[in-house]
Amino acid sequence: MASGLSLNAQNPASRWLLPPLLGLIIALLLFWLMARLIAPGAGAPKLLRVTDGVQLAPPQAQPPPDQNQLADAPPPPPDAPPALSRADLPSLSAAAAPLAPLEAGPISVPLTLGGSGSGIGVTGSSGFAGFAGRGLGGGGGGGGNGLGLGNNFAGKPLVPLSTARPQMPEWACKQKLRGWVEVVFTVMPNGRVRDVKLVDADPRGVFEAAAVESISNWIYESSKSAREVKQRVEMNPEDCAYNWRQ
Repeated sequence: MASGLSLNAQNPASRWLLPPLLGLIIALLLFWLMARLIAPGAGAPKLLRVTDGVQLAPPQAQPPPDQNQLADAPPPPPDAPPALSRADLPSLSAAAAPLAPLEAGPISVPLTLGGSGSGIGVTGSSGFAGFAGRGLGGGGGGGGNGLGLGNNFAGKPLVPLSTARPQMPEWACKQKLRGWVEVVFTVMPNGRVRDVKLVDADPRGVFEAAAVESISNWIYESSKSAREVKQRVEMNPEDCAYNWRQ
């Protein structure tokens, strides 16, 4: 009787302890098995990924443009604007008709011309040297093509203090034309140039306007009276490099 009572006293404890222990052991075994299934083994061989051969596809041909679109498209712009052409010049080798001396009235500026005067013997390094004289120059015609005649010029060289290079015509620079222009003008007492008149030019109709414009900006030494000067200006293609409009 005593042994039967002791067994009955221990059964409730084992009944409460064994099931939880067994459940815990089973849960641990399940987690361990799942981890083994998920994680690869240490000795498992590594699998190499094999890719099939790569083929290069040829580029697709572009469809030809629609003819209607080509007809409606605006024309392409020109590569460069058309160059301005100058009409052919007359031959410069033709003999020029002799010009008869033209009578001209006295210059409107009062002149007091004498054998000597201050400023006539000016020295300078410029190559533009004219001659002051007593004669009166006449101009026949107008503009760049007018030609006149100056007579009785005799005097001492008169050198300008400041000169302006001729603005050579662009078309003459391209053809490398060379020539000269002869003019007569008045140097005012303040040294400024007035009343520039053409005497002769070679070739004619090319450099006259450039020479008149250049000489109009020359400056001479001031003096007590106005002086009349005859000047010949050489027009060389080398001066084209100094054109300020280029």
